[in-house]
Amino acid sequence: MVTGAALKDQLQERIRAIEQLTSGITDEEASKPPADGEWCIKEVLSHLAGPESGSLYDGIKTFLDEDTPTYDLSPGQSFFESRRADASITELRTTVIDQYSRISDLLGGLSEEQLARTAHMPNFKDTPFGEYPALGALVAGFVNYHMPDHIAQLQSLRG
Repeated sequence: MVTGAALKDQLQERIRAIEQLTSGITDEEASKPPADGEWCIKEVLSHLAGPESGSLYDGIKTFLDEDTPTYDLSPGQSFFESRRADASITELRTTVIDQYSRISDLLGGLSEEQLARTAHMPNFKDTPFGEYPALGALVAGFVNYHMPDHIAQLQSLRG
C-alpha cells in the first residue's frame, strides 16, 4: 500500500524537475510548438495545471470530503485557453508549482484509510484504475506515470 509520505516525496521530486526544466526559458521559446498540432511548453504546463475551475487539489479534497463522489476528469485536455496562452511562462510555472506544492503538503498527512477512499469516475471505467479508483492508487498513477510522461515531454521540448 502506498503511503501519503511516499507520495509527498515522489511529488516533490516531480515539482523539482518541472522547476528545473522550465527555468531560464523566454516566453517566446515556451510558446513555440515543435510542430503543428503538438504542444508547446506553456501548453504542457497548462495541462498540468488542469482546468481553471476545479483544480486537481480540489478533486483530491472531494475524495476526502465526500462519500464516493462523482469526479469527472477528462484526460488529454490541455486547458490552454486564451488567458493561459497570454500568461507568461513564469505565471504558468508558478501556478503548477504552487498547486502541486499544496497537494504535496496534503498528501504527506493522509492516512491509509484516507488514501483508500474512492470516487466514481465514469471516464476511467475501461482503465486499470476502474470506475471506482482509490485515491492513493489514482494519485500514485498520476505522480509516477502521468507526470513523468510530461516531464519527458518538457525535456524534449527544451532540446
